[in-house]
Amino acid sequence: MFRCATKDDLFDRVALPRGRAWQTHEGGPSQATTFGQFWLAAAEVFAFVAKRACDLRSEFWCATHSETHDQWMVEYGLPDACDPFPDLCIKVAAIGGTRCEYYAAIAARAGWSIACIEMKGCGARAGCARAGAAQPGRRISGLLKIIVDLAASPAYAGPGSQVPRAGRFRPGWRLGCPPDIGPLKCLLARIVHAEIEIIYEVTNG
Repeated sequence: MFRCATKDDLFDRVALPRGRAWQTHEGGPSQATTFGQFWLAAAEVFAFVAKRACDLRSEFWCATHSETHDQWMVEYGLPDACDPFPDLCIKVAAIGGTRCEYYAAIAARAGWSIACIEMKGCGARAGCARAGAAQPGRRISGLLKIIVDLAASPAYAGPGSQVPRAGRFRPGWRLGCPPDIGPLKCLLARIVHAEIEIIYEVTNG
């Protein structure tokens, strides 16, 4: 088991050898002699250095760190309103994933109810490629359709999608106001791979 050396431990290690010349001839090193007092004072300094080194050991793990919290937060980009792992140690331990179940679980923790459908991008395959559609250097990306259930999403506080009603629509008005799901988009942008294109669809239950 790891144990940090104390002042007495260090005194035993740095004290002079036994002998009359060193005033240690009576029963081994003594803290009461002149030389003993000198090395006791030195051992106290060594103990302080050892204690700080032992404290530093705890800073290498998130669960035990304390003095370097600011550095940990900067290293992991926190605080961040869009981050799916706002808790530092949870983010340190996060493994990640690329499946719909993982995305839905992360969204649910932030108060969003979603379902997703993975749609493969169409590449140069028989029956899929189109003549004249290929472009040099173009990257074929996957598609991910995210269906957001606003009625089951406590994180959504805005109105539902508004549609014009007969007799109440006025010139200059917009035909519809889609709900703002910006926080969810920001959240998923942090965990969905950059090469995947996301399409959002909103429902009300």
